[in-house]
Amino acid sequence: MFKFKNLLITVSLITTLTACTQVKTQEYYAENLDEAKKVLQKCEEIANQGKSLEGKKLENCNNAGNAVMQGMMKDLTKGLMDAIR
Repeated sequence: MFKFKNLLITVSLITTLTACTQVKTQEYYAENLDEAKKVLQKCEEIANQGKSLEGKKLENCNNAGNAVMQGMMKDLTKGLMDAIR
């Protein structure tokens, strides 16, 4: 029973850690800009600590950053078009 309990704990930890490092697409972040901004903030904090971003974390940072920039450009374009009309 003890070994089974340890196995369950280990599997749930691995599942949790894997879910935390799942790469989300730029499209996902574009639809969830609040989450993208939070991810981008965490990426900035890591970078400011002098730590490097690699692998899935780097991909998530890039995708979140691109989505935020895309959202900003969309807002800017909309504002300009509204001003012209």
